[in-house]
Amino acid sequence: MPLCPLLLLALGLRLTGTLNSNDPNVCTFWESFTTTTKESHLRPFSLLPAESCHRPWEDPHTCAQPTVVYRTVYRQVVKMDSRPRLQCCRGYYESRGACVPLCAQECVHGRCVAPNQCQCAPGWRGGDCSSECAPGMWGPQCDKFCHCGNNSSCDPKSGTCFCPSGLQPPNCLQPCPAGHYGPACQFDCQCYGASCDPQDGACFCPPGRAGPRCVMRP
Repeated sequence: MPLCPLLLLALGLRLTGTLNSNDPNVCTFWESFTTTTKESHLRPFSLLPAESCHRPWEDPHTCAQPTVVYRTVYRQVVKMDSRPRLQCCRGYYESRGACVPLCAQECVHGRCVAPNQCQCAPGWRGGDCSSECAPGMWGPQCDKFCHCGNNSSCDPKSGTCFCPSGLQPPNCLQPCPAGHYGPACQFDCQCYGASCDPQDGACFCPPGRAGPRCVMRP
C-alpha cells in the first residue's frame, strides 16, 4: 500500500529531538513560544495617621498627614520568545532518526532516492517504476539495447539473450553445434552417432538406418 503523502508531509513537519544539525537534509527553523515569569515592582501605599485630627478648623497644619510608602509587589508577565528547532527539509520526512526523501507515488519496483524521484530496479521504468522495459531493451533505465540475433529477446534485468531452441548462446547467432539441440543447445542428440534437428532433436538417419533414433535397419 502506498504511503499517504499528506501523512508523510505532516511527519516531515513534526518537531523532533532526535535529529542532528549536521545530518543530511536537516533544516533549522525558529519556533515561537510563550513564557510566564514573575516580575517585581514598587507600588505606592498611603498610611493614615494613627490619631485623627479632632479640631482641624483651628490649624489644619497641626494635623498629621498620610504617609506614602512603597512596597514590593509581584505580577505574572507573559512574554513571547523564539528558539531554533530542527526538522526535515522540504520533500523529506523523518524515519528512524534520519530524514529520507518523500515520493508522492509509491516506487513499485524501485526506491525513492530524492523528493518525487524513484530509482527503478533493473528491468523496470516509468516515474513510479511500474512499467517493464520495452521489447528489445534492458538495464536499470531500460536504455540498453538487447544484442540478440534472430529476433531473440533478452532478460530486462541482465540483458542475457533468451535464445530459441536450436540457437547457440550467448547471442543466438549460430545454430547448435553438431550433436546438440534444444534451448541453449543443452541436450545431446540421441541418434547413435547420426545428426539431429537443432530445434527438436529429431534424428537425421543416414542410409541404412531408420527409426526415431536411427537404430533400425530397413
